[in-house]
Amino acid sequence: MIRQLLNLIESRRATLFCLTAHAVGGVFQGIALALLVPLLSGFLTGAGADPRWFAGIVASVLIAVTASITGSIVAFRVASFDLCGTLIRRVGARVQQLPLGWFDEGATGRITTATSTSINTLSHLPSIVLPELMSMGGAAAAVLVASFLHDWRMGLALLLAVPVALIALRSLKKAVVVEHRAEEKAMEALSSRIIEFAQLQPVLRATDSLADGWEPLERALADEHETTDRAGLSKGPAGSLFHAGVEGSLLLALGIGAFGLLGGHSSPTTFIALALMAVRFAEPIGMLAFYVDPLHQARVALDLISSILFSPTLPEPGPDRARSPRPPVSIALTGVDFSYGAGRPVLSGVDLDVPAGSVTALVGPSGSGKSTLLRLVARFWDVDAGSIRVGGADVRDIPEERLMGAMSMVFQDVYLFDTTIIENVRVGRPGAPDDDVALAARRAGLTDVVERMPDGWATRVGEGGSALSGGERQRVALARAFLKDAPILLLDEVTSALDGINEASVTRALAELSEGRTVLVIAHRLSTIRRADRIAVLNGGRIEAVGTHEALYAAGGTYREFWDDQSSVERWRIRRSGS
Repeated sequence: MIRQLLNLIESRRATLFCLTAHAVGGVFQGIALALLVPLLSGFLTGAGADPRWFAGIVASVLIAVTASITGSIVAFRVASFDLCGTLIRRVGARVQQLPLGWFDEGATGRITTATSTSINTLSHLPSIVLPELMSMGGAAAAVLVASFLHDWRMGLALLLAVPVALIALRSLKKAVVVEHRAEEKAMEALSSRIIEFAQLQPVLRATDSLADGWEPLERALADEHETTDRAGLSKGPAGSLFHAGVEGSLLLALGIGAFGLLGGHSSPTTFIALALMAVRFAEPIGMLAFYVDPLHQARVALDLISSILFSPTLPEPGPDRARSPRPPVSIALTGVDFSYGAGRPVLSGVDLDVPAGSVTALVGPSGSGKSTLLRLVARFWDVDAGSIRVGGADVRDIPEERLMGAMSMVFQDVYLFDTTIIENVRVGRPGAPDDDVALAARRAGLTDVVERMPDGWATRVGEGGSALSGGERQRVALARAFLKDAPILLLDEVTSALDGINEASVTRALAELSEGRTVLVIAHRLSTIRRADRIAVLNGGRIEAVGTHEALYAAGGTYREFWDDQSSVERWRIRRSGS
């Protein structure tokens, strides 16, 4: 565990120093206690106290106190600045480097738990848990050695506590680690549910879903409570065995000492001093059980943080392999296979050419792999087999910065930062002058929205853009794309959740944005399909057909069924809106 901790933090030397200082402090605590034997012997026998023993005790106490205070100061700095400060920044920096495919539905909960609960738990490791264990271990070792030197039988009795304690601690570890991992998972799920609960307030209140509480959150709270209880109860049997072993060895040592005293084998002075040392030995050993649980909690926290910090990133090409997309920028998929895990194939043998400057629509049943294909082009993940080329270069040979610079992505769910409208648009090209932002907003139909806002461009959009409607958020996203002015545009049907007025406005902006660009769009609406130069039909993870609307419809099959179904829906919408 110490090695794992040192791999996470920058102050490795400082951490080792504070642990060593506490171990030294513990050893000299034990030495000071051991020196009481000859000192007390001098007092009780009438020979007088030898000042050398007294000086040794004073020196040992001073060394122990100095080492412990110094170690505590260093430990506080490590916990406060390195763990609670630097480690959070490292997690944040690593999150920026992870492939976009890493961010699944549980990513928010993992990151939230890691940067709050886990780092808080971990901060106790170098500041409290490990220093106490080192101090107690050093004191116990010194006392045990002194006991053997004065009375090997009492020393042997105390030594019997060690294997019993180790067996109990091993059993305790097996019992609690599993439960603490379950507790950590429950906390991740609860964090995700709390965030979701906050985001869904408008929907939950509009549907009166809060009368009896929100069932997913209630279930997550119950699961977290249950796992916490199980983690607490799991310590019972092993903890009882541990304390029974320690207390049994202490009683045995005291019994042996008393037997030696009554039999005349040892003096009262020696027995008193050894009894004090036996109690001092049992005290730190007995306290181990109180620190084992936070020790294993810290191990679980270490594993979670390590899973983020050491999660593999997509390999970046070296200088000798690095390529840039060459204009005119086309997209070509050749023999692409991809799966999210063993036994979960999503795409198989996909071949697709998207000519430069064309609009290619992806259509197909739900789950056919359309969104996956779009995200593979942006290299959210690497393909299992085959290749994807952008501007003639394999995406694996294009540095991430250049690949992302060549693409604008607009998805159905738009996330906005809790800042002003102008700053949210400027995300498309940080540092862009106000005139360029205004032009992009005008082309995206966002200017009308801005003029209606009380503070104009300075209006804050709220967390996630909650102060804007869905259509207004989409216009901000389109303004970002206009401002970025990238040669490739990836669209995950951005109009499917909009009303008629917003859809018309966004559709006009999309038509202008698509001019002169290579566009790959997931299409659900007939209006989107009609704008496409070519249509690719995806079914079961394979390209079933590619062609124009007329050719595909005449050929029948999946595309004709899709078109007829969509036409029926469109006619229903027209009648419904006209009734």
